[in-house]
Amino acid sequence: MIRIEKEPVPAVLVAHSEEWREEYAQLLAGEDVPAAARTRYRHADIKAALRREARDKCAYCESRISHVYPGDADHISPVVHRPDLIVEWQNLAYVCAECNRRKGDYYAPAEPLINPYMQSPEDHLVFYGPIVLQRPGNFAGLRTVERLALGRTALVERRRERIEALQPLLDLYAITPPGADRDLIWGQIRGACDATEEYSAFLGAFVYQSGLG
Repeated sequence: MIRIEKEPVPAVLVAHSEEWREEYAQLLAGEDVPAAARTRYRHADIKAALRREARDKCAYCESRISHVYPGDADHISPVVHRPDLIVEWQNLAYVCAECNRRKGDYYAPAEPLINPYMQSPEDHLVFYGPIVLQRPGNFAGLRTVERLALGRTALVERRRERIEALQPLLDLYAITPPGADRDLIWGQIRGACDATEEYSAFLGAFVYQSGLG
């Protein structure tokens, strides 16, 4: 999990958010409105903006959604508890189906999960190889790891694969004398850990813990 910066509010939301919010309220009140009132927040332009800002990764587990898990636009604060936030831009995130399923309708304002759009996850979490744990005594980190099952087997295995693929570059860097070649290798290492890459939080932490960061 890494910090994600929100893009500007999509034009379609600027134009229609109030209308869509009212439409959803009418739906909940049993009034006759289009069935699409439930899913306006999944408009193609909104989903595209969420996907860009999350770099095509799940906002929670950093899995590349396009080839690991299906994903979609969804809500940080579930609409079952906060229907007023159904099309609120700050409440929309790009998440994989598995993290979304595990998060479910969790809503506890006094005991929230980490919000990567509002917080820096590294303030709450520690990354050890393919494993993520809460910082000692950090209950937001603990809740997030446990609720989303960020230590689930499929994630750990995929992260390990990415770390093992990076290891030869670290070995090469360590034995290469200072100079242009070593700088080139370092650039490749940094590129592999870029925020656009899958599981970048783990790869960056691994490089740092290897004494090379």
